[in-house]
Amino acid sequence: MKTQKPILVFVMTLRFFNFFKDEIAKKWPNHSIYFLVNPSVPILNEFDYPENKNLLFPYITNPIWKSCGEDIGYVWHLENEEVVKTNYSTTEILKSAETFSYLGSLGSSDAIAFYTLILLTFGKFEKPYLFYYLDDFGDKAIAFSLNNPLTTDHPRFQEKLNHGLAKRYFEYNFNFNFNSCVLFKPILKQVGLADSDFVFTKYVLQLFFALEYCSNFTTKDLVTMMENWSGTGLYLNCSIGRPHSYHYIFMHLINNKLIEYNGIYEVDEYTGKQYKQYNLSERGKALLKLINPNCRDIDLGGKIDLWQENWPESKQEMNEYLIDFFTKQMQFMS
Repeated sequence: MKTQKPILVFVMTLRFFNFFKDEIAKKWPNHSIYFLVNPSVPILNEFDYPENKNLLFPYITNPIWKSCGEDIGYVWHLENEEVVKTNYSTTEILKSAETFSYLGSLGSSDAIAFYTLILLTFGKFEKPYLFYYLDDFGDKAIAFSLNNPLTTDHPRFQEKLNHGLAKRYFEYNFNFNFNSCVLFKPILKQVGLADSDFVFTKYVLQLFFALEYCSNFTTKDLVTMMENWSGTGLYLNCSIGRPHSYHYIFMHLINNKLIEYNGIYEVDEYTGKQYKQYNLSERGKALLKLINPNCRDIDLGGKIDLWQENWPESKQEMNEYLIDFFTKQMQFMS
């Protein structure tokens, strides 16, 4: 791409550029300013799995990512005090930039999203990159952040990145297209789910175990259960799932007829809203009998939190957990 001014690119996970544009324009008047919106959910990239041929399961390996979908529509340009959407690709704008940086608040999903974007664009994530941290969007906080940049080797960024790397490592080796998908496939086939898209993710499985002892529950009850998941008490935080994943978990169970509407509505006494009641279906009960009960782990959320806090030193312990977990199920099926 051709431009007379050197290009600055600010990467953020949400479209909050209107909070920053005036201060940025004042600070860098001789640059062409672009904002790259890099969602923290996997839209621009996804896991890349090896083919299952000749692999011995359980199979544990480091995650690989690949780009997915069209990477156009995520780059915005600051023009005449307004932010305008462009047709530039994320790869094109990053490779054209004199400097690029991360700008915004920071959670583990934000850090891993930035890491993955840079890794897939340049093939590596090595040198420290600029990082403008914000914990609020007030004018003073924005000005302070822009005048006091950090870098991605700063402990604040490294902590969140390690949390994200640990979480993705567990998910890569547990969830889609890998151990869970392959090793639970025979029992899913037995209950008529051979051709479905159903996969036991780490928290879908633990919630499914818990439903064995529940009846006449609503989606509201399931949210409360996941938000207040208590575990055994050995870990400070054992919550399972996140608010953005709750709907996916419900629909995953409902669409595959593992739970079913029992014909009764429950009315919320405060809002008057009606909620359908559900029970474990006959298919769900049959599937439960085919899963090793020792795969139930009500402390899983707490263990993952602890592994995240201690990554990468906790990697070996996580590997041992994953191998033991899937080995138990393989032996149970044999």
